[in-house]
Order: sequence, then structure tokens, then C-alpha cells
Amino acid sequence: MRDNVVPERLAWYARRLRAMPPREVVERSGRWVRHRSDAASYARARRIWRARWEPDLASVLRADPLGLPTGFLLRERAVGLRQRFPDEIRALRARAELSIENRIRFFGYPEVVVHDLRTDTDPFTGRRWASRHGKRVGYRHGAPGDPKWIWELNRLQELPLLVAAWLACDDPTYARAASDRMSSWIGSHPVGRGIAWSSGFEAAVRAISLAMTLDALRGTEFLSEERRTSGLRSLWQHARWVEGDPSTGSSANNHRIGELVGLVVLGSLTPELKDAPRWLSDGLDGLSREVDVQICSDGTSAEQAFAYHLFVLDLLLVAIAALDASGHVVPVPIAAAVERSGDALWAQLGREEPVPTYGDTDDARALILDSGGLRDARGVAAGIAASCGGARAAFAARELDPFAWWLFGQAGADRFAGAERAPEPASITLPEGGLTILRDGRVRVLFDHGPHGHLSLAAHAHADALRLDLSVGEENLVVDPGVGSYFARPEIRAAFRGTGFHATVLVDGLDSSLSGGPFLWARHARARLLHADLDDGVVVAEHDGYERLADGVTHRRAVIVLSDESIVVVDRLDARGAHRYSQRWPLHPELELELAPHGFAVARRGDGGLLVSTSASHPIVLDAVRGQEEPPAGWWSERLESVEPSWLLSADVEATGVVEIATLLAPFRGDVPEARVELEAASMVSRATVHRPGRTEVVDVALGGSDVHVRRASPAGVVS
Repeated sequence: MRDNVVPERLAWYARRLRAMPPREVVERSGRWVRHRSDAASYARARRIWRARWEPDLASVLRADPLGLPTGFLLRERAVGLRQRFPDEIRALRARAELSIENRIRFFGYPEVVVHDLRTDTDPFTGRRWASRHGKRVGYRHGAPGDPKWIWELNRLQELPLLVAAWLACDDPTYARAASDRMSSWIGSHPVGRGIAWSSGFEAAVRAISLAMTLDALRGTEFLSEERRTSGLRSLWQHARWVEGDPSTGSSANNHRIGELVGLVVLGSLTPELKDAPRWLSDGLDGLSREVDVQICSDGTSAEQAFAYHLFVLDLLLVAIAALDASGHVVPVPIAAAVERSGDALWAQLGREEPVPTYGDTDDARALILDSGGLRDARGVAAGIAASCGGARAAFAARELDPFAWWLFGQAGADRFAGAERAPEPASITLPEGGLTILRDGRVRVLFDHGPHGHLSLAAHAHADALRLDLSVGEENLVVDPGVGSYFARPEIRAAFRGTGFHATVLVDGLDSSLSGGPFLWARHARARLLHADLDDGVVVAEHDGYERLADGVTHRRAVIVLSDESIVVVDRLDARGAHRYSQRWPLHPELELELAPHGFAVARRGDGGLLVSTSASHPIVLDAVRGQEEPPAGWWSERLESVEPSWLLSADVEATGVVEIATLLAPFRGDVPEARVELEAASMVSRATVHRPGRTEVVDVALGGSDVHVRRASPAGVVS
């Protein structure tokens, strides 16, 4: 194994270096030297290290410690929570009790009891993470366990949860546990040592939890002078670590947002520390710049990962709430980015529509104060509406949730209640995010024609150019597969982010973007919108991901909504030589699939489902797989490290030259409809005819030249 690890590690570093501009290489080299020096001083010059990292508290204080909280974890909000959300109180107590018992479940892993929260031992492998300098702890190759799991444990998000339970349930047991655990962790994790300190981002997310806990316990019997002193010193150490190891350059994604929010929270809630004004100023300046880079003008996320957009918004809402509670002004760029993000959530999330799942997700939350598990998109929308009163966010939210109440209290509830509700979203294109949403009745189609991802790494993007997701009401039919795994199962990580797991076309078994590692894309497919007529329910786009092949292939896709809430998809693959094409349709795991002759498939759920009919310019084979282990195929993931079998339908063609494939996606209730699509392929304008008993719909699709267009050749209802 060792023989394989070293070359793999060197190859990864080489690809990573190629993704950096020269200036970033120089900056990171200097940072590497500083980290090596820090590690050496800890090992051989401990007095120097202590002078640098463990100063007397008086030397970093600028004022006497405060006696009352400055944040939003307040008893008055707990009183309001009891009045508004009585069921939440019971659920919050139950979750706090699990925490007291050290019963922990992260991601799709089973629940475990962690007997000593101070250790960095993986509960599933029994192996311990090294206690060396955090930047020298290897977690990409040959790690003792899943680093994501141990990072989550060391974010200490149970501490503010316990504080919230203490305030809401008026039970000192929880406050005492929060104080004990905070003190225990600080005493057993020297700054910069171990997996918990592997990045400024992890330190920043943990600092949010620590700062909220310390602030809420101010002036109580649960925070002794010794614990207050060690807590303030630890927060000072966390801020220094964040400043010394920022996610900049090619790594400036949601991690950078998290680091800056950490500085803002520390600057807001620890005003007695000398550096607090600088942390606050630098954090707000950085956030004001970064939100305009990472949150597009149409409100979508540059990372092309819906769940990470929610995480970024959660972070920003925590920052806004901390600023509001401590009497600071929220900069206009930050408030504007949050509000336009609420508009983008509304555009993608109608009243009875499922939450999109494109791109990566790691179940991350900025702060945990409620009994919920995963962060809900509508809950994030509620927080946005409570912060700014956005009409579209309020529509997407439906109702205020407990987390939004904790953040913004009665004033936020009033803003939410007073927000004028936006109308139901119709078909819309979000141009910068490269997402068109077509709607007809209860049908929603999400069509991806956007950038591959953010910056050169595009770390959380998937190779899903021209992906299509289909839902009817609250039921998903054609789905994005989710995330699968990060570190625990490399083969699952590669498969779930690959083209073959998404509702697009796979060429020669290759991904449309070229992977350089599990969080690195070496080449990005470029997609562009060619034509859209939202009133007519038509959108056309292309991508160049397969033009990198020796015989390049251009993929163009047209999506047309028909008169009965059915969808026709026409794919054109332009090439000269021979290729293998596979048009993929991943289905929700609740659907059971039946293949029928002549290019038909029926997927059923209860009394409804989806009819799929295909036709192509060359002989086509309709195939399906479910829960295949090697290579992985036919899987769906509801959350990180959790997978379950689901049908993956494919229409496969091997041919030379131009290939066109037409597919009818017909949702139904009751009896399976008698419908089929017939494709008459031509060099410039092809014809897709949908036959039903007594009527046809004909669509002419021109995808072969510069004049790309779609025309309905005959009205619905004409007898064929």
C-alpha cells in the first residue's frame, strides 16, 4: 500500500500546483515555511512557542470582560421560543439529552457513543489521529479514519445546542455540560496541534460555537474566572490561526466565507479583546468582497452546489444576527447578497416542489440551536425573510422556523410576518448560475447550462453539464444523484460526481469535465445557453466537455415542454468518428422500473410514475441497472456517506458521425399513457413527433448549425 500512496500523493500535489497561479504558489510556500517553524518551536523551543500562542490574558485585553451577553443566545428569546414553538422545546430537550449521553451520529454513519470527547480517535476504526502540527496531519492518503467525521466532532456544535436547551428548558444540567465540555476541549487541544487544526476554516467554524457558548454563559455560575480566561485566550488563538491559514486563491470557496464569518463573530462577541475591532473590520471588508464573487448577481452560488449555497447563507445569517445583536451595522453588499439569494431560492423552489440537490453537500451547518438535523432550504429562506423581509424568501419559507427565531427574535418575526408574499414562481432563467427552470402545471424541470464550478478547483462541482432534473409536485422523478461520499469511499466519490450518474449524455464512458482528484477538476466543461423561450417552454444549450477528445464531440440539448406536462428532450452529438453514447436517466429510488420493447420504460410509484420513450438516428438499446457494485451504478444518496439503490435508465448508441436521440418523459397518474416519440433525424432540422391516441405533437429542432431553433410544427390536437 505504501508503494502506491507516495506516487499518488506526489501526482496530486503536481495537479494541485498546476491549478494555482504563480502568485498563489509563492504565498503558500511562505505559509508552509511559517507552519514548519511553528511545528519546530513546539517540539524544540516550547518557551518561544508559548510566548507566541499562550500570552497572559491581560496582554491581549483592551477592556474589562463583559458581564452580560452581547449576542443573540438570550433568555428572552428562549421565552419567545416556548410560546411560539412548544413542540420544539420537547424536541430540543431530547436532542440535548442525546448530547449529554455522548450519542453522536454524523452523516450516513451509524450512531456511536464517544466516551471521551477530548480524544481524536476514530470510533469506527479505533485508530487515532496524529497529534502533530495540524498542517502536517495527512488526511488525503492513508488516514486513520474519515477526516470529515472527526472534523465535525471538533466543530463543537453541541455546545451552543446545549446552551439553547438550557435557556429554553430552564435546566442547568445543559449549561453545566456546555461549560465542562468547552473547558475540556480547550485544555486537551493545544492550538495548532492535531486534525482539529488542519485548516483555518475548521478553526473558524469551531470559533463560532465557542464564541456563542462563552458569550451566553457570561455572568453565570457556569463560567468560572478560570474558564472565562481560558475561553477568551482560546478565541484569540482561533482568530490568529484563521488569519494565518486563510483559504485564498484557488481555495477561496465557501471555506473563505466561513473564515471571514468566524472573524466577524469573534469581533462582535469578544469586544474586550484588543484585536476584536480589527477582526470585525477585516472580516466585514473581506465578506463584502467575497459575497460579490461567490454569490452571483442572479442570487445563485458560483460553486454550482445548492447545499453549499445554503451553508454560505447560514453562515452569513449568523454573522448578520451577531452584528445586529451587538449593535453593528451590516454592510450593504452582505445584506444585498443574502436578499438576492432569497430570490434565487424562490426561483428554484415553488410552493410544493422538492429541494434541488445538484453539486456537493456535506450536511454542514454554521451553528446548531434547534432540534432539526440537516439544514432545510425553506428554513434558510425563513432566516433570510426574518433578516430583511424579502417577499420571495418569505414565499419560499412558508413559515418562520425556530432557528430564525433564535437569530432575529421578535423583530425578525415581525419582518417575516410583514413581508409581502411573492407570487408562485413561473418558468425562469438564472443566467449567471446557468440554470433554467421550466414549469407547467405541477411539473418542474431544472436544466443546467451553467459554469462547471468556482475557480480553478471547482471543488464541489459535478461533471453534470446539461443535466436535467424532473419533478411533479413534491415528488422527484428524474433526480440528481446526490453526493455519495467524500473521503470514506473514493470509488463512490468518483462515481457520484461523474457524468454517468447524472441525467445527461455520457460519451465513451468519460466524464465531461476531467478530474484531477476528489476535490479538484483539471479541465472544466464549458456550457452555454443557445436559445430560450420561457413562454413556449423551450430551452437549448451546449457544452464542449468532450471536444477535448482526439475526435471531438459537441453536445447540444433541447428541452421542450409539451401541452400535457410531458417533456421532450433532443440530444445532438456532433462528431466525425465512432463513439459510444449513453443518455442517462437516474430515477428516484422509490420508483420501480419496467423495460418494454421498442424503446419504452415505465417507472412506477404508487398510482403514478413516469413513461419514458426513446427514438434515435441510429439503433438504440434501452438498458437499466440498479445497485451495481462494480463499477458503481444505479445509486442515490440522500446525505453524505449514505447510499441506496435506485434505477439508472440508459439509452445507448454506438455510431459513427452525428447522432441524435429524442426522449419523451411523460409523468402520469393512474393508467400508463399510450404515448411514444418518433425522431426523424436530418442534417440541419430534425423532427420529433409525439404520438398519442387521436393526436400528435410535432416539434422541429434545428441543432446542427448556427441557427439553433425549436418550432412547433403543428398544434396539439391535430389527428395524425
